[in-house]
Formats: sequence, structure tokens, C-alpha cells
Amino acid sequence: MKLNHTISQEVIINRNIDWLFDFTQNFVERKKWDKQTKEIAFLDGFTTLTKGAKVYTESVEGIRMDTEYLTFKVPTEISIKMLNRSSVFKHFIGAWNYIPIENEKTTLRIAYQFDLRFPYSLIKRTVSKKIKANMTKKLYSLEDYLDKMEG
Repeated sequence: MKLNHTISQEVIINRNIDWLFDFTQNFVERKKWDKQTKEIAFLDGFTTLTKGAKVYTESVEGIRMDTEYLTFKVPTEISIKMLNRSSVFKHFIGAWNYIPIENEKTTLRIAYQFDLRFPYSLIKRTVSKKIKANMTKKLYSLEDYLDKMEG
């Protein structure tokens, strides 16, 4: 599915790819560092992350998204698609790619593809800027949290 809008952001993290993948895909750990996500939990009896797993998240803005993992390739990639009807998004696909740079450095790239519902489609530039800002905050929160863990 080709969606109308794509936004991505990346950061280099001073961690091994395997460790970073496991850490960022752990819901207990994610609640500690991800200030953009208010809640995250499994749906429909799923208890582990795998392709096909269903998960819901609620953003700090109160937007709930029920998702299904389309991809779960340890330690390089996850992707999800939105399952529920959202007041903001008509369609939404997200991907987190982990790219090893060297032994203890990894690039984490988050990319979102989406179509907006009316009336948000009328202010797509404003909505896109907000999504990009939230994506950037998420990555910097991760980086900051990991720096404090070391210190």
C-alpha cells in the first residue's frame, strides 16, 4: 500500500544492534524512556512480539492505535499497520529499522507512512510537522535515557 505522506527521522545510538533492538522492543523498558507513548500493551491474547502480534498504543495526546506487526526481524526491522479506525489517520504504517554502523553503534530510523482523515487532511503540513516533532522527541528521549544509564 502506497500512502500519501512519509516522514522519517533517525539517530545514531552508542549501543550494539542486538541490545538496542531488544531494549526498544521491550514494553516495560519503553514506558521508561518513550515520553510520547502513554500506554502500550498486547491485544487479543498475544504475549510476545512476533510477526502477526497485535498491540495497542496510546499517545500522550490521547490517540489510540491498535496495530499488527507486519514484520519482526530480529535485530534489524519491525513494521506495523494500524487496525482500528482513527479520528486522525485513514491509514498508517510504521517501521523501525536498525542499521549497524560498527560494533557498538547503531542507526535507528523510524519511518511513518499515512493518509489523513478529514479535517486533518486540510492541515496536512501542520499535522506532519507535529508528527515529525514527536518522532524526534521519541528518538532524543531514547538517546538521553541511554546516556543517563551509562552515567
